[in-house]
Amino acid sequence: MAYKKLPSLKIIFIVILSVLCFTSSAQSKKRDVLYSRPDIDITQLEKKVHTLINKERTKKGLSALRWDESLHKVARKHSQDMVERNFFSHNDPDGRGFNDRYKADGIECKIRIGDTIHMGAENISQDNLFRSYSYVNGKRVFNWNSEDEIADSIVKQWMSSKAHRANIMTPYFKRQGIGVALSADGKIYVTENFC
Repeated sequence: MAYKKLPSLKIIFIVILSVLCFTSSAQSKKRDVLYSRPDIDITQLEKKVHTLINKERTKKGLSALRWDESLHKVARKHSQDMVERNFFSHNDPDGRGFNDRYKADGIECKIRIGDTIHMGAENISQDNLFRSYSYVNGKRVFNWNSEDEIADSIVKQWMSSKAHRANIMTPYFKRQGIGVALSADGKIYVTENFC
């Protein structure tokens, strides 16, 4: 009788061992994902922010903003400058603002409404690649954001701010450029330029 149970115990043991190996391998892959920084396609992220901005505008009956490559380049340069020179402001460390950046890139934004000429506007935002982090066996483990979550968070920040929201909802703006840059420590800098 004991002789017949022995092969079935071996089979059970092999099945349990296989399940443990598979589970360990899956956990190891999951752990690697948590430890490694995600690949963010900043061009795709910029387009997602652009799309969400237009959704907010069309909800209020405003026209969608056209993607403007010149404004995009100015916005991207400003975001990259904030990363490289470690600042977060509409004015760079040399005191230049968005109008100076427009002029430097040959962009002339003059929108006449009645007797007033409007010169464009700029929104900036800073966020993180991760929502949170914890420590596992002395190693920091991140809860990473997806591109969609990052785009959503940025637009929500702007829509929650009276001044940023006003820029987004300005009816006479017809085009925009979004520029994203990522820092080595996981910060995301976003600039939105309007005309």
